Amino acid sequence: MRTVDFSQILFNALQFSGNDRNNISAETFAQFRDFSQFRLREAWESSQWPDVTRLEYFTTQVDPPQSGQTADSVGITYFIQSDKASEILAVWNRNPQDSTRAVEIGYNLYDDGTTKKVILMSVIKEGWYMYRLPVPQLTGDPYDPSVTYYQDSQIYFDSGSGTGSLTPVLGRPHSGNFYTCSVSSTTAGQNPNNSPSSWTKINIPYVFGAYMSWGAAANWFVSETMIQEATVIEAKAKEVLELEYDKLLRQQSQFGRINMSRTY
Repeated sequence: MRTVDFSQILFNALQFSGNDRNNISAETFAQFRDFSQFRLREAWESSQWPDVTRLEYFTTQVDPPQSGQTADSVGITYFIQSDKASEILAVWNRNPQDSTRAVEIGYNLYDDGTTKKVILMSVIKEGWYMYRLPVPQLTGDPYDPSVTYYQDSQIYFDSGSGTGSLTPVLGRPHSGNFYTCSVSSTTAGQNPNNSPSSWTKINIPYVFGAYMSWGAAANWFVSETMIQEATVIEAKAKEVLELEYDKLLRQQSQFGRINMSRTY
């Protein structure tokens, strides 16, 4: 997956909104981070983007008939979805990537807070399903080398300078991104550069970068009650997201394979 640095999204958003990218306060950073998070979710869930969807094989299980059901009842056929699945988008009886005879299966979602089942409307033993990955959460503050970070806490870190700087450090490339602590705790000074196994980078798909920048800028204008300016920038945000749709559907011809249940 092609990705984009959050620092590039941030710098563009600041420029589009007329803010100074070379003088970013912690408050301004947090504001644009939160605006960007909102726009990331909006773009992420707007379509079946290849960058954020996955196709996975499953085998089914069957719940036995319940009390009161007829003797010939076959029970409920279902499979347990992957822990990585946020939303189920489609279910097939065959792999749709290697067969034109894959047939979509109807399904219902069941979630009791502990178990997530995909209940099928047809009795099959195996199949394939497409799901959307969860939207990443952008919550981190700039990295502080004096702080001990605990599991699942998040930082913003510039890997070019090895610091939590919000602006480029002279003579060094700037590559600012969010990282989540993946160990029980770090010691002061451990960062994604000198202790990469302790951190997991949050990757942002390149296709969402421009939309996040323009969208965050539009949100900033709204927060400043500059509604006329916000309307113009919002239109630009929608335009660049539509361009990504065009690249996917028309330029890359990603319409999906035509499935045929009968051939002659």
